[in-house]
Parts: sequence; structure tokens; C-alpha cells
Amino acid sequence: MSKGIKIIIWIVVAVLVIWGIYSISTEEQNTEDEVIKIGAILPLTGKIAQYAEEARRGIEMALEEKELNIEVIYEDSKSDAKEGISAYQRLKISGLSALITGASPISLAISPLANQDEILQMGVFSSVSEYTSPNDFTFRVTARSEVENKKIAGWAINQGYKKFALLYTNSDWGKSHYDFIKPELERLGGEIIIEENFLVEDNDFRTQLTKIKNKNIEAIFLIARSQNAGIILKRAKELGLQKQFFGVRAVESQELLDIAGEAAEGITYPYSFNPASDNQQVRDFVSKYKKQYNETPTAYVAEGYDATNLLIKSIKNCGEDNSQCMKNDLLNTKDYPGILGYMTFDENGDVSFNYFIKTVKNGEFIPYIEN
Repeated sequence: MSKGIKIIIWIVVAVLVIWGIYSISTEEQNTEDEVIKIGAILPLTGKIAQYAEEARRGIEMALEEKELNIEVIYEDSKSDAKEGISAYQRLKISGLSALITGASPISLAISPLANQDEILQMGVFSSVSEYTSPNDFTFRVTARSEVENKKIAGWAINQGYKKFALLYTNSDWGKSHYDFIKPELERLGGEIIIEENFLVEDNDFRTQLTKIKNKNIEAIFLIARSQNAGIILKRAKELGLQKQFFGVRAVESQELLDIAGEAAEGITYPYSFNPASDNQQVRDFVSKYKKQYNETPTAYVAEGYDATNLLIKSIKNCGEDNSQCMKNDLLNTKDYPGILGYMTFDENGDVSFNYFIKTVKNGEFIPYIEN
């Protein structure tokens, strides 16, 4: 073989080797650069935007710790089911691996669409019973409203209260709480003396509160989110309505304290997240959040964080395009160590937590401690 031919062969071999290395490198680079997309449909504007912002912070904290190349695409539902469905249709075109939805009416409206399209849906601050459905693609990190209602109803009766007024939001979310709290109080020996409702957009409440004031009651069950609750407590104080208020976990927000001020003192409610926990994972989470936002994280922050991490776990185990595997992965999740506690999904994609009682004292949300 001539020297010239040998040189040509060596050149060809070198080119092939270099090309092979380049191809492998390019393939690895493409894999590394491949973006996994998760949609997040949250009420970023409107009366419950505070909860959405807190959940968004939790989502972003989870993304900071991720190992995969994940992008969360946010859409604003504006607290409207139709807007939520439109947002879902826009996101679906992007090619989603999974979806996070916030607020019961939005999660409920999107649920049949996500199931039809076999897109994994994880609900945050979505507690209505109607969201429950067996062996499908809808999950949530919010316990059903019955769980917190059972806790606070039993606690109120055990404290000696028997005669109640019910003041609730006239919405799917409010009725979901109402439909459990009323019969549970009555089952435990309580009596509903009067019940009044209101719309989310209301901002007066004097008519309802005056009717309640004129009745022989001992306590008021308030089924309202923080903004409405803040105004109601303020109005009650102005009217001289000095009765014990019980609420649901949605009352806990800085917004409540900003609106109601001293009138918020003493409102008592159930809660699922304890930022003062001795659990090291929770302590690290709370410390990191305080450094970033200079405040204590709420249950809504924890829900956004846990929801995102659970989806990331399933994507890692199954790949981003295998929704059936991801569904089974979540259904088989047992005692997942989340910030909210150890989570196990039942056949309906629901979780349950041990709620504890909190109250407002000296302008702060604290665990209730009996004297």
C-alpha cells in the first residue's frame, strides 16, 4: 500500500471519528437542552390573586431545586372558569407534560378536558368534593373541604358552642364547605339559627350581619376567603356584633389582617401547614422562603412547592410523554415526604392531612393554645 493511500485512509478515519464525536455531543446537547413544559393556570389577578401568588412562589422554589430542564408556562384564569378553559386550550398547543391548576372552579372546569386529553392535572387550593373522580388524570395536593370542616366543626362543639349562624360565599367553593359544615354541626348537636350568603364581589355585608345580630346565637361560622372575611370582620365590629367567629383555612392571609385590623382578633380556623414544625425539611423550606420574601410561607406556598415536586418526581420516573405511567406513579405514591406532610394519594387522586387549630392573636396567625 502506497504512502499516499495510507494518508488518505488515516484522513478518512479521522474525519469519521471526529464526526462521530460531534454527533454524540450534539445528541447529548439536544437532550440537555430539551425543555419539559408544565402549564400553570392560576387566578393571578382578581380577588383571590393572593393565593395564586403564594402558590406561584412555591412553584418557583421547587424549580430552583430541579435537576431537569423544566419550564412552567403561566396563564391567568382571572378566577373565571371560561378564562381557565381558554387558557388550557392555549397551553395544550404548547405540548404539555403536566398541568397545575389553582382554585376549585377552575380546576373543576378543566378536569374533564385534561382527562379527555390524558394530561396529568395537579390541583392546588382546590378543595371542592366534585373534583374527586376515580382512576383518572386529576390529582390535588389540597385536602377535600370535608377534612378541614370536620376538624373545625368538632372543635367548636367541644368548646361548648351550640347555637350558630352560617355566613357563606355563594359559589361552588363556598357551597362545598356549607354542604358539609351544616350537617356536621347538626350531627354533633349544634343548631343553625340563621344562615346568610353573599357573592364574592360584595363588599358591604351590613344587611346579613344585622340579621345575624338580632338572633340568639353564640358563634358565627364564616365560609369566606381572606378579602371578604376581612371586610366582614371589620363590619361586624362596627355593628357591635361581638360573637366568636370560626372560619376555614382560606381566611389566613396577610390580606385579612390588613383589612380587618384588630377586628380579626380571635377568629379561629383549621390549617394544614405548620411552619414551626421541627421537621428539618420544613425548617429548611421556611428558612429559604423567609430569606427570599421576608415573610413566613403559607399553606398555599407549600401546596405549589409540593405539587411541582410531585410532578417532577413522576416525570423523572416515567419521562415527559408518558402520562399513563405518570398517573400510575402518583397513584402508587405512598408517604411522600412533602412540606405539607407525608402524602399518599387514594384512588381518586386525593390526599388527606392532619389539620390543627389556629387563631389570630395580637395581629398574628398562631396555633391555638388553650389557657
